[in-house]
Amino acid sequence: MARRFQFRLQTLLRVREVREREAMRKVGAKQAEIAQIDQLNRQTTEEIERHQSVLRKHQRQKLLAPDTLVRERAWIGHLRGTIVQRQTLRAGLVTELATLQGKLRAARTRKRVIEKLRERRWEEYVSDRRRCEQAEADELAQQLHGFDKRFAGAVSGKE
Repeated sequence: MARRFQFRLQTLLRVREVREREAMRKVGAKQAEIAQIDQLNRQTTEEIERHQSVLRKHQRQKLLAPDTLVRERAWIGHLRGTIVQRQTLRAGLVTELATLQGKLRAARTRKRVIEKLRERRWEEYVSDRRRCEQAEADELAQQLHGFDKRFAGAVSGKE
């Protein structure tokens, strides 16, 4: 009976798979951070638009006190500053994301190298198995052929 297929580098393959999954998790987390910043910026932009709309409405109706106008404009300025800070943070996160994506590609490549090696070893194993099975079948056929000749000779010799 032939032995089972055993890939000696299976542990290394598992380690590389774990590293790839970890790299994927980090990329996903960084993408989520960027998406969260984008969402906050959209919400802040909408808030700025609401405040500006209210200011314009009050200015047309001349219902706006000067101190309220100053306060609203300061608040809008603060919100715009917040967006600028988030954009700076986002640019840093995008740079980190690019680095993490490079590490993910490298991890995938390292894992794929071992997977390809495993596939080649599996194909070699299957090929060797078939060759052995064929050799055993050929040997059995020769033995049966020899047995048939001896049996035929023994039967014809008795008659």
